[in-house]
Amino acid sequence: MRKIALLALVVLFAASCKKETANTPLNESNTIELGTTPAPQQMPSALPKRVGFGVENDISQTSQIIQESDYRYHYLAGDIFSNGWASWNSPTGEWARTFLNQTRQMGKMPIFSYYNIVPAKGRFEDPGFTNLNDAEVMNKYFDDWKLLLKICREYGGPVIIHYEPDLLGYMQMFKNDAAKSTIKVSESNYPDVKAFTNDARGLAQAIVSMRDKYAPNVMLGWHASQWATGQDLIKGKNNPEQLAAQTAAYYKSLNAHFDLIFAEFSDRDSGYDEFVGGKGNTLWSTQANASNGNLSDFDRFQRYLKRLNFDTGQKIMLWQIPIGNTLTKTCNNTNGHYKDNRSEYFLQPVLTNGNMDKINQYAQAGVIGFLFGRGASGCTSYLDQKNDGITGSNESADDDGGYLRNAVKAYYQKGAIGIAAQ
Repeated sequence: MRKIALLALVVLFAASCKKETANTPLNESNTIELGTTPAPQQMPSALPKRVGFGVENDISQTSQIIQESDYRYHYLAGDIFSNGWASWNSPTGEWARTFLNQTRQMGKMPIFSYYNIVPAKGRFEDPGFTNLNDAEVMNKYFDDWKLLLKICREYGGPVIIHYEPDLLGYMQMFKNDAAKSTIKVSESNYPDVKAFTNDARGLAQAIVSMRDKYAPNVMLGWHASQWATGQDLIKGKNNPEQLAAQTAAYYKSLNAHFDLIFAEFSDRDSGYDEFVGGKGNTLWSTQANASNGNLSDFDRFQRYLKRLNFDTGQKIMLWQIPIGNTLTKTCNNTNGHYKDNRSEYFLQPVLTNGNMDKINQYAQAGVIGFLFGRGASGCTSYLDQKNDGITGSNESADDDGGYLRNAVKAYYQKGAIGIAAQ
């Protein structure tokens, strides 16, 4: 129970501290020239050859996972000095070992979202610039990273590690120059990283170097935050190609080869943002009109992802997708049952008549995975997380009324989209 409470605190803090970015439009002084030659496409050979779905799932929830899914993910987070992920079970690191072995038995691909800079020393500072410049923290951090890599190597099968959600986004937003973000890399005096510079480039290269040395079976994903330029893509109705090109350029300046991109729509259900966060109606627009710059929010994000893929050649995982919907009676904008329209945008056409056009549109942008999970404890779950049973007539006890479970099942039954055809 300590692990569950701690993780809820970490995730809640991370979500609440995301930067409220400027919404001013781009101008000539902060744009870059768009390239015309696409990067060679990269598809890790160990991944399923179809556009897959996945969910967040704890080691205590194995029987409740959506059976038809391809991916299973979970955060590894906490204070690495006291109650971090390595201490959740005994012996040290056993929670991660259990998760990996369970996931193999399920026939799914394991994904860890590794998030440990911010909570170190109980500072919970986001962005974690104090911890990044604390040599003691960084020495312990690299040791923690090595432990995870060794566990993954012992496991032997393919593993995806989603590295530090939003960290690179903050570095780009505050400095926009990988050499100007000060980080105690070599100055941490950790043996494996003494050859690397004390900046964002050095950190990224050190992380990749340690992966190469200790766990070559691990596929690393970097996180592309759609606000990393200081301009919010959706709120500001900004140019998707420009924002994506700038973030891709920042990533390439690190000169560190990750394998995948992780991106996200939002960390919370729209209903949660409205009724808990007081942010008004944040449902994403599905139709182009004057209020959204004649480009729907979903199409704007698709174009952003497509440019990221064009410039890097890397495939994309959409992560921590809100689970709520506007269609079931169970989702009524009460605690744990908040509405959202992300899942239904892609999956309702599948349920209605087997239409996969929306999913295929994103697949054409390089998306290979849709990963659903909660960004805060009050958000909607695909499980009966609230333990309140059936709350909508003729619906399941799942907090979303069973919508995601039924829709994902339908997607696979009707024939998942093959990646080779993209």
